[in-house]
Amino acid sequence: MSVIKFRLPAYFKDDMVLQQGVTNRVFGQTKPGAIMQVLLERYPGISSEKKQTSAKGDVEGNNSSISKKTEYGVVFQAQEETDTKGYFTFKLPLIEASFDYYRLSLIVENQQVVVNNIYFGEVWLALGESNMSMPARYTDVKDLIPLIAKQKYLRIFTMEEHALTSEQDKYLYNPTAKIVGGKWLTPNMDNLLDISATALAFAARLQENLNVPLAIYNLAAADTMIHSWLPRDIIEKNGLIKEHVKSINFYRDQNNWNDIPNQEDDSIRSVILNAEQDPAAQIQPFSRKNQPSAMFNHKLAPFTGLSVRGILFSQGESDVQYPEYYLEAFKEFSVMLTKNFHSFKRGPCLIYSQLPPYFYSSWDDKRLAYFNETLTIARRQLKTPAGMVTLYDLPLDYNLEAEHYARPLNPRAKAEVGERMCSIAKGLVYHVDTPHSAPEVKYAEWISDKLILSFANVGEGLMLPEGDLTLKGFNICDENSHYFPAQANKLYGIRTLVWHPEIKQPKSCSYAFSTFNQEANLLGGNGMPVVPFRLERDFPDNSLRNAWMYCDKLTSWIVPKKDVNYTEMSPEDLPGYFPLWQISSGKGELSLEKNNKRSSSAALFLEYSKADETPIVIEPILDYASLYPPMDLSYWHNLTIEVFNSDHQVKKIFLYLEDEQGQEARSIPLQIKDILAWQKISFIIDEMAVDLSKIKRLRFMIKSRHPEGNLTIDSVAGESRRDFKTA
Repeated sequence: MSVIKFRLPAYFKDDMVLQQGVTNRVFGQTKPGAIMQVLLERYPGISSEKKQTSAKGDVEGNNSSISKKTEYGVVFQAQEETDTKGYFTFKLPLIEASFDYYRLSLIVENQQVVVNNIYFGEVWLALGESNMSMPARYTDVKDLIPLIAKQKYLRIFTMEEHALTSEQDKYLYNPTAKIVGGKWLTPNMDNLLDISATALAFAARLQENLNVPLAIYNLAAADTMIHSWLPRDIIEKNGLIKEHVKSINFYRDQNNWNDIPNQEDDSIRSVILNAEQDPAAQIQPFSRKNQPSAMFNHKLAPFTGLSVRGILFSQGESDVQYPEYYLEAFKEFSVMLTKNFHSFKRGPCLIYSQLPPYFYSSWDDKRLAYFNETLTIARRQLKTPAGMVTLYDLPLDYNLEAEHYARPLNPRAKAEVGERMCSIAKGLVYHVDTPHSAPEVKYAEWISDKLILSFANVGEGLMLPEGDLTLKGFNICDENSHYFPAQANKLYGIRTLVWHPEIKQPKSCSYAFSTFNQEANLLGGNGMPVVPFRLERDFPDNSLRNAWMYCDKLTSWIVPKKDVNYTEMSPEDLPGYFPLWQISSGKGELSLEKNNKRSSSAALFLEYSKADETPIVIEPILDYASLYPPMDLSYWHNLTIEVFNSDHQVKKIFLYLEDEQGQEARSIPLQIKDILAWQKISFIIDEMAVDLSKIKRLRFMIKSRHPEGNLTIDSVAGESRRDFKTA
């Protein structure tokens, strides 16, 4: 008797999880023109009576299903005839999640192939580039692995990240069914370290919450552009996408597939760049994995027809300079998901993240904001139900030992990203009473000179981080289209009131609309930050409120140098936590005062000595690259600083400003009185003989007749220039 061969997709293996509540298609190849018997048998596992009903989510209608009464043994059988090439396909019926396991047998002429230990539960895919592919071993998720390894009903399907091997080291022009290195993992302490940290954190938390078997397909690939995840027919039919891929020199057809461009091609490319674009960011070395459809052909096409609940997606770092193009490509990506994967009536749900703060070379401080805004706009235009998570409040620490991921582009904080995606999944997919996307502005209403903003997806209501007293991050626009830091309060848990005391006819408003926006602190009820926004599609001025101006911390995450070649930088020049203030003259020490404060979670406390010999000079450090120097104060009439003089010693304070040309000016001295109350010191700066639009240094000099003393400082701010005020 000749041996009959059976070919099934590489993910049809022992220990797999199939999507509950929807039909699952099984296809493959065996002997041509043969009659094949299909048997699905059920065996008792542990009791699943306590599983949460919310795990059911949607149910596919008008399909045969297994009886709700638990039956063991053969629960489904069918007979299929293979075609002339031996191909076959059939559908398994709807089966609800449980901890019972199943065995699938395919039998031809008394020969068979068997897939053991199949569970029915929830199935998710994880797609994208480096912030999704980043392995748990390099992130804070590593600390969670001892607990995750105990989740016996969690499964991970993984394959070679870039879908190549030493035998097949080039990408195929057409879609393939081959899954390179595909295998199912049952969690243990060793095999979880190289799984996507975000996907693992998401899957572990969701499996724990739903209490059903759950699978995550680990399919992301670092440094891949979105066009590589799109099928060829979409790229060829969509003129905008095709022309874009050509313009960045990544387009390939059958005639030059896998060809590496010569240096002349890249030189030509650099000449035709738009003046507003950053050449350093634009010219990326050609990579075969970023040929049109390369990732689709090797990492999505093999899973065509797979039944899934949803997709996690974190991508865009490689496309961040093209927000308008990306919106079109992202919409086409969502169309592809609905066609490529089988799901419920609404289609597979998509949960994606904004990009974290990162210094993109010499761009201004809004470039990342424009891209993240595109991701916000996209949510309502995608062809599949979608939820978005915000990340800008998370720590930006990165792992210097993380090989390819040893860069600020890939922060270590991934556990919370997975948690947030899980929270969104519960609301969007499983109909739990949680928000189905990050909190975002819903509508705005002007009442006289104030703006009332209403927000959606706030859960139990808007809130501030613990210890914060002041709402930060809002800017308001006057009739001349100049933005100024605004005051804001929460109203009734779902609204905010925004205003500026000097702007009587406000025109617009923005919130957290910059690359480094970690100071913005408005949160939804689940702790997720409010989505950054601008009400008008204009271009807000560079940020007028930096971290040092709040006087509530000594250090902050800083990119000190413009050079982004981190592999060649000295350790002291690498991005990290750097001081916001320094004492540049005299003897003193800065600390934080958390009890006596004016507005934020803390105030600066200056303690000094020998002031009778040398004046004390304190100053914010303004030349950090991530502050996008020089500082523009040209819209301000006054610069104010609030102080508390607890040592009962009368002092004088001066303001020094220095512009990029080295021109320096000093204010007249102002008195700090001997009173136990907060004092607002106001310097008139538009009369100082410097270029206020290009300030590179700002200093406060404190003089006292007493050698020792102290001063508490809270909040440096500005007041509008008089010729910008509105009536």
